[in-house]
Amino acid sequence: MSKLKHSSLEFLFKPRSIVVVGASERPGSVGRAIVENLLKTFRGKVYPVNWKYEAVFGLKCYRSVVEVPETPDLAVIATPARSTPEIARELCSVGVKACIVVSAGFREVGTEGVKLESELVGSARSCGMRILGPNCLGIYDAWSGVDTIFNPGDRQSKPGPGSIALLSQSGALGAAILDWLAEIGIGMSKFVSYGNAADIKEWELIEYLAEDPQTRIVALYIEGVEDGRKFVSSLRKTLAVGKPVIVLKGGRTQSGVRAAASHTGALTASSEVFISAVRQAGAVVVNSLSELVGLLKVLEWLGTPRGRRVAIVTNGGGMGVLAADEVERGGMKLATLSAETLESLRKILPPAASSNNPIDILGDAPPERYRAVVDVVLSDGGVDLVLVITLMQSPAFDPLKFVELMRDVCNRAVKPIALIAPGGEYTVKYAKTMEKELKIPYFKSPEEAVGVLRLAVEWYERYVRGVYNKLDQS
Repeated sequence: MSKLKHSSLEFLFKPRSIVVVGASERPGSVGRAIVENLLKTFRGKVYPVNWKYEAVFGLKCYRSVVEVPETPDLAVIATPARSTPEIARELCSVGVKACIVVSAGFREVGTEGVKLESELVGSARSCGMRILGPNCLGIYDAWSGVDTIFNPGDRQSKPGPGSIALLSQSGALGAAILDWLAEIGIGMSKFVSYGNAADIKEWELIEYLAEDPQTRIVALYIEGVEDGRKFVSSLRKTLAVGKPVIVLKGGRTQSGVRAAASHTGALTASSEVFISAVRQAGAVVVNSLSELVGLLKVLEWLGTPRGRRVAIVTNGGGMGVLAADEVERGGMKLATLSAETLESLRKILPPAASSNNPIDILGDAPPERYRAVVDVVLSDGGVDLVLVITLMQSPAFDPLKFVELMRDVCNRAVKPIALIAPGGEYTVKYAKTMEKELKIPYFKSPEEAVGVLRLAVEWYERYVRGVYNKLDQS
């Protein structure tokens, strides 16, 4: 990556000062939301610009960017599309290096929008200023406090600092994923909604994240790319430093292609060709939002499973059978328990229980029985990961006691543990509590769990044991 690109993108995530063009106190306005967000989280200086106001939230408001007393590192434009080329020229005149254009009304609306977008980019390139967007939400950096997402705070939660970066061609979808991850309790390093990608391309952002010490996992929602070679190259660079890349592709059907064109003006190649190239580059392709979030939970909390051998612990025999079927059908393997493990389990379990895998600890199993059995199974060298099934309809199962007793087991575990909890309102409520408190992924069915875990195992087998085995040993 060139120094120019690196330094320019750095201004997006780690600016010392930000100018907001279109700042406002008007309820419901984008300019208001952006200023409010920055005042809550950003530790640098914020300069509002709007000729209509003398002050915005107690800050002096400037009539134009040329009146701002210092050169800001970053500008955010929240004005009508037609005004953005002239504003970009003004920003250039004072030496701003990076700009986020949240305004819509460009390439995605047709011919006139294409011309306007070209004029905007031309204005910025006259001085080397980089533009993110237009037609985007911009940046959320949980570490630096940069937040240009303009959704209301009572409707949009955002994760705290963490190691997952999310790039999304769709701002609204990306914001929904942030909300989802915040509810689960998963932290993020950076979120970027890049919209039309008129100037800064997704491949540049991916390369930046490959070098970013705060990012360990990269997730992408993407509809189309302009330069497939550079995109694939950026994936390879990220994977070469041991960072998993997860891709959710939009526009995989003819209807989806048409929708993408009107959404971000994306150029979508054949989905089969795109997905094949992405997989060959080493990225993991998921088919749905639930798979994306599920895989992020696994990689963030559990790391990568080191094999396919699965042990199942269940308080319902039928669910154990279904889970065993899904393990085999899903390309995993039911673990063969050692003689030592079987002997230990027989000492722990009631006579009517089944010590063989899947291990049926019976419907009257209290949390204490779960704890003892899972502890034994985790120590078996022939087990790579454990699926714990809790049928919470049983009166013997106390979910809060389960959390209390399993906390130490989960903290000590060096092998992944995943939770399967089928059921309705009561089950969902407490399964989410168990997931958040114990940091073990919760799935509603064996199909969901095995599908996601298989993707994580494939990442390990193909890239950590193979191409990136030296990283695994370091």
